[in-house]
Amino acid sequence: MSAPGADAAAAKRAKLILRTKVGSTLALSVAGLLWAASLPAGVLITLGFATVLSLWSILEAARMKIFGGTPAALGAVAAVAFGAWKIHAELIAPDVLGLPSAEQVLTRELGLAFVFSGVVAIMARGLVGLSRGKLSWRLGDQPRFVALVFLVALPLLALVPIRLAGGAGGLAIYLVLAKIGDIAGYYVGSTMGKRHPFPKLSPGKTVAGCVASLLVGIGAGAGFVLSGALEGARFGIMSGVVLGLVVNVTAQAGDLMESGFKRRAQVKDSGTTFGPSGGMLDLVDSLLLSAPLVAFLWPLLFELPS
Repeated sequence: MSAPGADAAAAKRAKLILRTKVGSTLALSVAGLLWAASLPAGVLITLGFATVLSLWSILEAARMKIFGGTPAALGAVAAVAFGAWKIHAELIAPDVLGLPSAEQVLTRELGLAFVFSGVVAIMARGLVGLSRGKLSWRLGDQPRFVALVFLVALPLLALVPIRLAGGAGGLAIYLVLAKIGDIAGYYVGSTMGKRHPFPKLSPGKTVAGCVASLLVGIGAGAGFVLSGALEGARFGIMSGVVLGLVVNVTAQAGDLMESGFKRRAQVKDSGTTFGPSGGMLDLVDSLLLSAPLVAFLWPLLFELPS
């Protein structure tokens, strides 16, 4: 008869192995999508991919039942639809990168897309409520609706301006930076971590894992510049350091934010689609805060392709 400690260790190893297998499969899938993003129609493919991820995330968030009912979810869907149309109309259809003020156009139009999409979400939510014979604008409901729209529904659309500003290679590097720290933090935390800074919010997160994640993220950002994978760095290696730092900090914050959503909903994972890795929101949580910020920051750190 094996000791309880041995059983626990064996279960932990089995979970690590299973999660590694699932992660490898997902990595290959993402590699295929990034290849598609490098095609001549790559920007449109990125927009379609981002839209699907956004709608999937809304579906999982709605199932948590903490962001409001059907009117809130449909309002968020309307926001994504309008945001995708606005980004296509203002950033993809015209030759934005050919403009002298391309940097300003990218950031301005992304900001406007988010603002107008929020207005559309409010209107759609109100219309759905009216059609159901009830329209509630209780003050307590508004923060949850705002969170659904701006922290779940819209952020992934920022992958499109990142693709425009950095090309398919830049988009790939951003996704690597967003996930490599998460991977390093998970494995270091699982094997070496003992102190848990957020025991109620995210019991699995450890100080060792957080530090390892940050160091790996910064090192990877600097490495991409030094290797020439990231071209046009306006401030040399510091552009890579800042990019790695910003992506990692906001990715970890996004992970904690999504953990807060799940704790409030009293669920372990946002879904079960990806086995031990959870649902779609569990996979994209590191992008929810980092993608919009990187979309605004990229033109400041790197020259745009001509």
